[in-house]
Amino acid sequence: MSAPGQRRFPRGRETSPEARLVIVGLGSNVEGPRMIDEAITEISFQFDLLARSTRYVSPAAPTRGEAEPAGSGADQEPASDARLYSNAAVLIRTAEAYDAIKASLGAIEARLGRDRSTPDAVTIDLDILLIQDQVIRVGSRIVVPHPDLETRRYAAIPSAEVAPFLKHAITERPLSELAAALA
Repeated sequence: MSAPGQRRFPRGRETSPEARLVIVGLGSNVEGPRMIDEAITEISFQFDLLARSTRYVSPAAPTRGEAEPAGSGADQEPASDARLYSNAAVLIRTAEAYDAIKASLGAIEARLGRDRSTPDAVTIDLDILLIQDQVIRVGSRIVVPHPDLETRRYAAIPSAEVAPFLKHAITERPLSELAAALA
């Protein structure tokens, strides 16, 4: 957020030949619609924002190995009284490397009040879901493409909405196909 009286503008087009398409997943369970919108605005100040998905509402994600509840979808209110998540995705273009993108997204999370000491109250969570044709490992763990991209509707469906033509860098399946398999 900018200081009072200070005017900021969206970043504009990334024209570097090294620029890649990147999908960023957004999630919030604290004032979700407002926080998603604020995060997208902040992202537009840092990166060349090409597209944004519909906002989806779902219950908290199950732990690894559990199935997602049926019925999660665009602005669809699940029957559960558990804290609901708003999820979306944006497509950006940037020449920045993974670490720089991650740092920029972390700074946006901090500006919007992300407090990792309260894991049940997520003001905003920004995850790199895909960097065009790259596979990024941290230690022995693959972090990009994000593991949830193939297994969770809240990641796959918004991603396919903003870039159905992009392919998963490991399986080479189009995002539209991944989303259809989970719908």
